[in-house]
Amino acid sequence: MTDARLVDVSLRDGNQSLWGAVGVTTRTVERVAPILDRVGYHAIELLSSTQLAVAVRFHREDPWQRIRAASAAMPRTTLGFLTTGKRFITFYRTSTTLFQLAFRLLRKHGVTRMWVIDPMHDMEGTRQTAQMAKHAGFEEVVGGICYTTSPVHTDQYYADSVAELDDCDAIDAVYLKDPAGLLTPERLRTLLPRLQQRLSHKRIDEIHSHCNTGMAPLTLLTAADMGVRTLHCALPPLANGSSHTSAPRLVANLRTRGHKVEVDLEAMAEASRVLQRAAAIRRLPTGVPAEYDEDYYRHTIPGGVISTLRRQLGEIGKVDLLPAVMEEAVRVRQDLGWPIVMTPFAQYIVTQATLNVMAGERYRQVIDEVIDLLLGDFGAPPGPVDPDLLDRAHSSQRARNRAAASEPPTLDQLRKRFDPGISDEDLLLRAVMPAEQVDAMVAERDKGRDGGLRALLRALEDSRTTSSVSVTQGGATISITRTPTRPEGAR
Repeated sequence: MTDARLVDVSLRDGNQSLWGAVGVTTRTVERVAPILDRVGYHAIELLSSTQLAVAVRFHREDPWQRIRAASAAMPRTTLGFLTTGKRFITFYRTSTTLFQLAFRLLRKHGVTRMWVIDPMHDMEGTRQTAQMAKHAGFEEVVGGICYTTSPVHTDQYYADSVAELDDCDAIDAVYLKDPAGLLTPERLRTLLPRLQQRLSHKRIDEIHSHCNTGMAPLTLLTAADMGVRTLHCALPPLANGSSHTSAPRLVANLRTRGHKVEVDLEAMAEASRVLQRAAAIRRLPTGVPAEYDEDYYRHTIPGGVISTLRRQLGEIGKVDLLPAVMEEAVRVRQDLGWPIVMTPFAQYIVTQATLNVMAGERYRQVIDEVIDLLLGDFGAPPGPVDPDLLDRAHSSQRARNRAAASEPPTLDQLRKRFDPGISDEDLLLRAVMPAEQVDAMVAERDKGRDGGLRALLRALEDSRTTSSVSVTQGGATISITRTPTRPEGAR
C-alpha cells in the first residue's frame, strides 16, 4: 500500500493542454486558489514561463501579481514552477543572466518548488539549472527524465541519463515526465526498475503523464502499485483529453486498490465548480476521456499542437493538408535526430513539416528555430542528424549572424536600455517580450485593478450582504443597487 500524494496541474498544464494556456486569468486564480489550499495537495504546478507570457500578451495582466495572489491565497500549499533551463518565455535560447533574475523573482513572490527537465537530456544543463534554483532559494528542486518513444530512446539511454542526476546535491528528487502520454503500465513496469537501479542516493518518486492515449489513469495506478508516491492530476474540466488524469477519479481508484491518499474531496468538487463556471462563461472546452489511438505512438505530436495546426491550416483554407503534414512531421523528427516532441520542439517540427508540404519540396526553406536546434542551442540531439540538413544549417545566413553576434547584455545594460528605475519584474518581461505587449500590460496595470465597473461587479459578486455599491473615479460616479430576491411564494 502506498501513501499517495497528489500534485495538481490544473492551472498550468491543464490550462495549457486544453485551453491553449489562455483560459486561466488572475481572477480565475483568485477565485479557485483558496479552495485548492483546502484540498491537501502535496504541491500545485502553478506556472511555467508560458503562463507569464500569456498573462501579458492575451490578458494584459501583471503575471507577478498573479503569483502573489496565488501565494497569499494558498499559504498551506507548495507552489511550483516548471522550467527546461534553456528558454524562458521565448522560443530561443535564454541567457543565464535572465534565468538567474527569473528564479530570484519567482522565489521572491512565493514559488518554492521547481521541476527541471531537459527534452534533449542535457543532464549537465539540468544540474546547472538545479544549482541556479537552489542558489535563488528554492526549497525543493526535482530533476526530470522526459519519456518518449523512438529508435534511440532505449532503456539504456534513459538509465544513463538518470544516473547523471544521482550525485547532484541541488536536486532533491527525480521524477518521470511523460508529456505525450506514451507510457503504458507494461512499459512502466520494465522502465522504472531499470532507472531506479542507476540511482544510489535518490529515487524516482513522482510521475507526470498526460491522457492523450487514454492510458495515463492506469499508468498512474501502476506507479502507485510500484511505490511511487507523488502523482500528477487535474480537476475537471481541465482533466482528461490531452491533459491529465481526473483527480477525483484517481482518488477513488487509488483507494479501491488499497492505497491511501489524504485529500478533501469536497474542496476538490468546489474547486471544480469554479473552473466549470469559468469554462461555461468563456466558452472554453471541457476535457473528456480520449479514445486509444495507435498512430499516436508513431507521430507523438501533442493533441494541443495538432488542434492548433488544424485551426491554422483552416484559416488559410488548407485543412486538407493535415494528414500530409502529420506524415511529414514524422520524417522531420527523424531528420533532426529524434528530439522529444514537446514544446518547443513540437512547434519546430510541425512548422517545418508544414513548410515542406506546402512548398512541395523538402527544406526549401529551413526555419530559424530548426537551424538553432541543429547548431546545438538545446544540446546534442539524441540520434544522428541528416548530414545534408546539418550542412545547410552551418552554412546558413542564420549561422553567420550568430557567429558575429555579441555577448548577451548584462542587467545593467538592460536597465540603461529600458529605464534605470525599472523594477526587476518589468525588466525581465521587457527583455524577453515585445515592447508593445508589455506597454499594454503596464498601461492596464496603471489604471488600477480596483477602478470603475470591475470593482462594482467584484464587490457585488463577492459579498452576500452588500446591497449597493458606488465608485467614483475622476469626475464620474457609478452606482449599482442589488434588488433583494423575494422568498419563494411571496407576492
